Amino acid sequence: MRKNNWKPDRNDYWARSQDEIRLDKLDPGRGYRHLVTINQLRAVIHMLPDWDEVAIGLDAIALAPGRSPVEGLYFTGFGVIDICAWPRRLWDHAAVASHVAAHRELLDRLGVDYRRNHHGYEIRWTEAQARAYQLLHILPHELGHHHDLITSSRKRSIGRGESYAEEYANRALDELWPLYVNKFDV
Repeated sequence: MRKNNWKPDRNDYWARSQDEIRLDKLDPGRGYRHLVTINQLRAVIHMLPDWDEVAIGLDAIALAPGRSPVEGLYFTGFGVIDICAWPRRLWDHAAVASHVAAHRELLDRLGVDYRRNHHGYEIRWTEAQARAYQLLHILPHELGHHHDLITSSRKRSIGRGESYAEEYANRALDELWPLYVNKFDV
């Protein structure tokens, strides 16, 4: 009789908690590409305000496959953040007006060209602008969800939701911006 001696790989951040935060780069998927490298991700992590606090319970940050229109994900209960790959074509020809309105200040700060069209908005990203958007907004937004979880009284759910994650990302942006533009192109 054969025994099944299978057990999860100790480096599998989906199966078990990690001793240190894993930075992982997965295949971007067909029609997508990663604009962020692991080295760029690592550099921005070291710039993040309150990193020592927000890193508690975080097991991995993955440069994950594209899932348009999803830009990033936080997996409650796993301590995993995905920064989704960017569509191979940089420009977005049908951006939703509410998304542009919610991020107008950041788009302006990054110097992104956006204009109304018959689908909503056309956003004309450069690679450097899209990368900065992922590192200065998507990453802190998903970290905001994680911070929401670890600072909640029950530590089981993210009770304050999207508004908390957006506020967290905006606070982080104010501190990150001068450090980021000193190190990277926008």
